[in-house]
Amino acid sequence: MGAAVLGWILLRIFKRPVPFCWPSYFVPLAAFIATTLLSLAFSPDPATGRHQIEKFVLFPMGLLAATFVTSESRAEKAYKLLLAVAVVSAATAIVQFGIAEAAFLRTGNIADDPTLLKRITGPLGHWMTFSGVQLLVWCAAIPSIVVLSRKWIAAISVITIAIVLSNTRGVWLGAAAAFAFVAIALPRRVVATVLVPVLIVGLLASPLIYRRVRMSFDTGLATNYSRMAYLTVGAEMIKDHPLFGVGPERVDDEFPKYYGGPELKNFYYGHLHNNFLQIGAERGLLCLAAFLWLLVELYRSLFSFFKRSDEELRWPILGSIAALTGFVVSGLNEYNFGDSEVLVLLLFLVSIPFGLAPHVQKDPDSQPG
Repeated sequence: MGAAVLGWILLRIFKRPVPFCWPSYFVPLAAFIATTLLSLAFSPDPATGRHQIEKFVLFPMGLLAATFVTSESRAEKAYKLLLAVAVVSAATAIVQFGIAEAAFLRTGNIADDPTLLKRITGPLGHWMTFSGVQLLVWCAAIPSIVVLSRKWIAAISVITIAIVLSNTRGVWLGAAAAFAFVAIALPRRVVATVLVPVLIVGLLASPLIYRRVRMSFDTGLATNYSRMAYLTVGAEMIKDHPLFGVGPERVDDEFPKYYGGPELKNFYYGHLHNNFLQIGAERGLLCLAAFLWLLVELYRSLFSFFKRSDEELRWPILGSIAALTGFVVSGLNEYNFGDSEVLVLLLFLVSIPFGLAPHVQKDPDSQPG
């Protein structure tokens, strides 16, 4: 990120001015930053929340995407690069799943189960990060089938397999919601191209999917009863600290004070596994309002671009809408806004239409000189 920003500055100084594009969602994003700082100021332990302030350095990704991805050809190249990286990551994870499933069949130990406690991570550090990144690429890539060659459909299919094998319920729901949200605006051949591999993979993996769904109703599993604990504790935190929350990064410190259920060591409570609940409890209702404003502004801008754009430039806008929808829906079951890799990719994808908007009638890559 630092190298990209430095390159941007050097281009402006030594080569030619690069038109600056300021996405409209940066106004509510600034409000989000301000209310986060307020929450930190009123926190009983500001030093603990320093990491959330450090994450602000990720936000320039939106400016970079809007400034440099300013034509259909550039958008297409960006999508191809994302797909290439994602398919390598997905293939790595698929191999991981095969190894883990074989080990689980030998031991029968729930700790070895790749559908629950040993889910695939690919080259990333955690299964939620891996599945969240794969979800965003998959959602954004669906409309790109309109312009990409057939060989990229195979890449999307590999990512589909990885998403199914990730066994992450929120990601499954996010993928389904994103596809349903944009399918009405896609050609029928694109819808069929996406659905066929999904149905084939789903059918072949149906025993694994059934195993994961069945475990979702096991009230004895900590991963299930903890969900109600997150909701109850988060609501109590908001009730006690409505304006500024308990303080950034302090949910895990405060959680035991509100929780009265089984052993805490049975599940992770560093965050509340829901974007809205986490932000409201951690930073207060003012910050939550800024976050909601940010999402509303993104949807408003993207739909406005879609209505005003030419036919050939609608696919990356639909990709941004799909990625945003997948992020929002999966964020009901996971704090994916707090995942740096997911956040950077989301900012990149949703910012592309802001760079395309001023260049609808001309391609800067085709201009002489």
